[in-house]
Amino acid sequence: MELNALTLGSLILTFIAGSFVGWLLRRPKTIAVAPPDVEREKTLAEARHQGLLDDIEQHLSKTQQALIELADHHATLAADLRGKPNLESKENVRETDPLKPPRDYADSRGQLL
Repeated sequence: MELNALTLGSLILTFIAGSFVGWLLRRPKTIAVAPPDVEREKTLAEARHQGLLDDIEQHLSKTQQALIELADHHATLAADLRGKPNLESKENVRETDPLKPPRDYADSRGQLL
């Protein structure tokens, strides 16, 4: 291939046009620096949010425990009404196995015969 003035000029012009188009299409570089007050407020908000989540989790676990105790008390009362003695010790079962599977609807309502 022969390099004459027209070919060399068109190569240089193509290089310059490509550089210009590349410069126009580049991603903008923005540098944003948040003031320390914003970061502090963000950290405090996250801590407040985590504290609320912890409070809700504690409340839910206490409510679950109260419901379990209420269901046990209900089952004991239902057994007394039927005249059947309650032979199992609920406190020992709860201490040894804290993660009991959920009870059946009829069993928890005292509807089983």
